[in-house]
Amino acid sequence: MALAAPNLNRHGQSRSRRLPRDIPRFVVLCILAILFLAPVYWMISTSLKPEADTIAQPVQWIPAHPTLSNYQEVLNSPDGDILRWTWNSLYVAALFTVLHLIICVLTAYPLARMRFPGRNGWFWFILSSLMIPGIVTLVPTYLMMIQFNWINSYNSLIWPGIPGVFGVFLLRQFFAGIPRELEEAAHLDGANSWQVLWNVILPLAVPALVTLGVFAFMGSWNNFLWPSFVVTDPEKMTLPVGITTFSQRYVTDYGKLMASTALAAVPVLIAYLVAQRYLVAGLATSGMKE
Repeated sequence: MALAAPNLNRHGQSRSRRLPRDIPRFVVLCILAILFLAPVYWMISTSLKPEADTIAQPVQWIPAHPTLSNYQEVLNSPDGDILRWTWNSLYVAALFTVLHLIICVLTAYPLARMRFPGRNGWFWFILSSLMIPGIVTLVPTYLMMIQFNWINSYNSLIWPGIPGVFGVFLLRQFFAGIPRELEEAAHLDGANSWQVLWNVILPLAVPALVTLGVFAFMGSWNNFLWPSFVVTDPEKMTLPVGITTFSQRYVTDYGKLMASTALAAVPVLIAYLVAQRYLVAGLATSGMKE
């Protein structure tokens, strides 16, 4: 009589022995998932409720009378053009992301691959600016926008935040992990520094570039404080600023507010799902060195 083969994993360990060790980890992950997803569920649930049910007692976790009227009213609201706000956010976030990547690449490449006096000093000097809170530079930057006559323009939403220390650090660490033999071979074939960057470094750095691009896009898309300072024209409002019109001083339309917030989360969710595999690879290898 043939004996059944033991249930082994790829490391030759019995799965039955690992099961008790995996159960606590699974339970913890489930609890964390519930904690993180609860606000998202509440947002979607509230957006599907009539306005009277959003403040009903006791709290209705499941909509008693689900409706899409909040989404219809948000899309057709006379108080604001949410499609225009969405376009503004997409335009600003996309252009900001492209320019941010260009600046960070051009800064990180010499810090990682070139040798010049004071290279490490410059890197630590740039990195030390992370300790300066962004709120400290808010007023000086605003005064600069006035001098440039950029108030109520897309320029004020794009240019001030393009230099990014975190992006320089992330790309510098990734570039430093690329073997120098590839760069030296390209130089032996007659390539200059620009050709090495374009043909050798950047194709290998796609995971890091996509990771930084997603972070930059999300940061620009979700930015609220700065756009609320420099833009008052409804035609140039971004989505996070525009949806605050559904929350007035004395009255808040919770259903409309949650519906507009749910719509605002869709582009970021799509960007994350598209770039998910690059995000994992980029974060996992950014700290490697040759």
